[in-house]
Amino acid sequence: KDTKNSGLTQVIGQIKSIVSGKCRMWHISLDPSEEPVISGECLTLHAHTTGTTAICPCCGKRTSAIHSYRYRKIQCTEWLGHHTILILKTRHMVCTNKECGKKIFAEPLAMTHPYGRHTYDVEERIRHEALEQTARKASETLAMQHIQISASACIRVLRLMGRINPQVRTSGYVGLDDFAKWKGHKYMCVIVDHYTRQPLAVFDSRYGQEITDWLASHPEIKVVTRDGSQSYAAIISAASEFIRQVSDRFHLMQNLKKASVEPIKGLLGQVKEKMPYPYPTEEEAYKSIVEAICQMGDRRHRERVLLFYAARRLRDDGLTLAETARSLGVTSRKVYKTLSGGVLSVLNTDQKRAMKAAREMARIISTGRITPKSVEEKLSVKLHSRILHRCMSPLVCQYKKLREEVRLHNKALGEQKEVCTKVRCSTIWKYIVTGETCSRKLLKLKDTHPEVEHIIQICIGFRKMLHQEDDAPCMDNWLKDAVRCKIREIRSFALCVRKDKEAVIRACSTNYSNALLEGTVNKTKAIKRSMFNRANADVLRAKLLYSGMKWDWNYHPN
Repeated sequence: KDTKNSGLTQVIGQIKSIVSGKCRMWHISLDPSEEPVISGECLTLHAHTTGTTAICPCCGKRTSAIHSYRYRKIQCTEWLGHHTILILKTRHMVCTNKECGKKIFAEPLAMTHPYGRHTYDVEERIRHEALEQTARKASETLAMQHIQISASACIRVLRLMGRINPQVRTSGYVGLDDFAKWKGHKYMCVIVDHYTRQPLAVFDSRYGQEITDWLASHPEIKVVTRDGSQSYAAIISAASEFIRQVSDRFHLMQNLKKASVEPIKGLLGQVKEKMPYPYPTEEEAYKSIVEAICQMGDRRHRERVLLFYAARRLRDDGLTLAETARSLGVTSRKVYKTLSGGVLSVLNTDQKRAMKAAREMARIISTGRITPKSVEEKLSVKLHSRILHRCMSPLVCQYKKLREEVRLHNKALGEQKEVCTKVRCSTIWKYIVTGETCSRKLLKLKDTHPEVEHIIQICIGFRKMLHQEDDAPCMDNWLKDAVRCKIREIRSFALCVRKDKEAVIRACSTNYSNALLEGTVNKTKAIKRSMFNRANADVLRAKLLYSGMKWDWNYHPN
């Protein structure tokens, strides 16, 4: 027992000697009345501050008046391989300046910020591990360093860091691009410095006013690279008229490839287009329904209804009563009696009900519902199924034949076997930009379709402009030639280039591109996947901006 007590005394003495140097640097002193406590892997130390005065953070006046004492529990880095907790007795001071608005304040500490529960060294380790790993892995790594923190706390640290974009100074040459936070639904924007190769800002939206404000707040920016988006062009122009915009060469070539390869595939017959199922227009459906309504009833009733509509049509055309009767081969008195009562006196009960719902039925049919049952589900007016079938019977029979023809055509198109091998898109693209190929189909196509030669010359000319070759055409001549092309897609591409002419010219004459931005977007995808695509926007911003970047960790947003 005496040996055990003497060994513990030696350990405690060794702890005090090691801690005393650190305590002097922090302006604190170990409490002599409380011995260090070792419980498992946890080492608990009791200390108190050594200062006698403190400076008010509001007015800056020094005071020695003490209001009360408080105990703060602060986590430190490991000492002697133990998880270390410091129980620090601090003072709350009274400001003696009567004009100061802050009467009571806590004395500042050298090892942590106000309300902090970790020392600066511990916070630095937490930030470093949380930025470089996932939250769960960071928590496990810190536990091996005798720092107890949960995965949720690591996430909270990152969210605090990524709430806003930091104030930085750029080299003057930046690029911006968008990336998917939730593909197809939500997109974000990132700005990267071309010389430091570090992300500078991450925005929650793809095209927002905040991007314009950020660019306007950095007047040192001279060049901005981007893709062919006209929205980004408008944002940069709104920020400053002195910023030179550079379009990305890769995106230009990809747009040209999309505009030129598809027409060539169409000429080769490699595009299988299925026929869409036909549906009647609203007017066509309404006309058919009215004709079907007129055919309801017995023979005499149908003749009376047809006479009424024929007579009213002729009267609307400007014919007199006698001329209308002569045209229809009946007496004037019969025409007068038929028209005098109006349409309600001619139609029976079923026809009146059908006529009230005719326009709504036509509108429903034009949206793609061709069967009586599907129309009845959407119809707001209650109509007997027998009447509905009578109204839609001619239309259903007509379009049933047409839809069957389309179905057989699409089925045959899907079952059709390839007689000859297809030409790959890469082969077509190589042929377009170089004019050379080993494919017999492409060589034969050039002889049968003269416009293919024109497409090749346009694409080769654009490639030479981007690569700054000696025999490259000038931009104006290339645009005139491309606009005259017979292929609609090539003309559309040329009009887009003309609209963004200055940025495309700078892409041809400078070495700036968006390649660095594409790499940053790939890094963002890796971060999202490591966090199972659940990374918050603030977490993404923190990991992109601060990971691998030299940063002042003593900065605290609060």
